[in-house]
Amino acid sequence: MYGQFALGQSTDSIYKIILRYGKSHNSWGNPGIYGRGEEIVISKKSNGSFIISRHILITASAGNDGKTFHKDTILINRQASETISKEKINYWLTQLNTNEENFTLSYIKPQLKKLTKNEIFKVAKKYNELWMLDDTDFDKEDKANSKKAIKKMKRYYGLDSFLIYKRPTIEDDRVVTDNYNGLIISTINNSDTTEYRCQFFEPLGQPIIRYNNRNYTKSSKVFNLKANVSAHTLLPKGSMISKALDLNNIKEDYIIWYLKMRM
Repeated sequence: MYGQFALGQSTDSIYKIILRYGKSHNSWGNPGIYGRGEEIVISKKSNGSFIISRHILITASAGNDGKTFHKDTILINRQASETISKEKINYWLTQLNTNEENFTLSYIKPQLKKLTKNEIFKVAKKYNELWMLDDTDFDKEDKANSKKAIKKMKRYYGLDSFLIYKRPTIEDDRVVTDNYNGLIISTINNSDTTEYRCQFFEPLGQPIIRYNNRNYTKSSKVFNLKANVSAHTLLPKGSMISKALDLNNIKEDYIIWYLKMRM
C-alpha cells in the first residue's frame, strides 16, 4: 500500500520534499573551490501530483588569500519540468522506509552497465595501480595475466565476494572529519518534517538514516537500494544527486578491490 508507510506517516499530507546534496573538503587555507552542492525542491500541485519547483547548484570557494569564502548559486530553469505522478512519489518514499536485503549480486549486477577496458584503466590510474595492468617491464606472461584480469573484471568476476566485503553495517556509523559527501531528504507536511540522510563514504549511500520530527537524538536505519533506483525516475538526468545515487558508482570500488585482492 503506497499511501501509508512506516510509522504511520501519510504521503497524502506531504506538500514538499527538499533534497540537499553536498560534497566538500577542508580548504586548509588554500584558494579555489572546496565544495559543490545541489538543492532540488519537489512541490505538490493542486491535483495531487508533484513537480520540481526549484533546482539550484552551489559552489563554495576560498578567495586568493585562502581566508575569504564565497558561495555562488546558479538557478536552473525548470519551468518546463515534467509532472511527477503521486504514485512515483509514494513508491519512492515507501522504499526509503522499507528494509530490503538487496545489497546482493542478484539485485545489483543486472543493473550495472557494461564495464569497459578504458574504465578499468582510468580507475587504476586514478589510484596509482595502473602498473598492475600495463607496465614497460611486462614480459609475455605479465601481459597475458593482465589481459586475463581485464577480461574477468569486464564480466564482474568475483562481484558476489566484493559485495559481501563492502556491505555497510547497520550497527556502526563512520565519522569523517575533514570531508563531507552526503544527501539530506526532507519530507515536509503541515505538522512535522522527517529527514533521511545518506552518507556516500559508504557504498551507494547505505544505510539510509531516518530522523522523525528532526529529532537527531533518535534515529532508525534501513538498507534498500530500491530507494536509489526509484529516485532516478524522479530526478533530472545528469543532476548531482542522481549521479550520487547511481548504482554504477560501485564499479570504481569493485575495480580497486579486484586489483588489490585478486591480482
